[in-house]
Amino acid sequence: MSGSNLLLDTNAFIHFFEGRQRITDLITEANTIYYSPISEIELLSASHLSATQIGQIKQFLSMCDRVEISPDVVAHTIQIRRLYNQKIPDAIIAASAVVVNSPLVTADADFQKVESLQLIGDILG
Repeated sequence: MSGSNLLLDTNAFIHFFEGRQRITDLITEANTIYYSPISEIELLSASHLSATQIGQIKQFLSMCDRVEISPDVVAHTIQIRRLYNQKIPDAIIAASAVVVNSPLVTADADFQKVESLQLIGDILG
C-alpha cells in the first residue's frame, strides 16, 4: 500500500491514536489520508477526552483531507444505504471512500458487504 491514498474510518483513527503498529505503518506510508466529517464528529464528541487529547486529534486531522458531504457523497450514501442497509453514518463514510476512490481502512466487518468499496480491514496489529 506504499504511496496510496486512504480514507480512515473512526475506529482506524482510534487504533492509530492507541499506537497500533499496522495502522501506524499504513498511515506513515500513505500519500493522502482522507476522513469523513462523521469521523471528526465521532472522535471529538467523546466525553472522556482531555483538552490535550482534543488538541492532538485536531492537529492530526489538520494534516489530513476532509471529504465534504457533497452532492456526489449524498448520492452514493443513498445508494449504499438502500442496497446494503448501512446506518447513515457508516453509509456516509463508505460513500466518501467511493467518491475519493480510496480504500476504506476499518475494523468494522459490516463494510464488507458494500461491493463498491475497497477495504483494508487488517488494522489491529
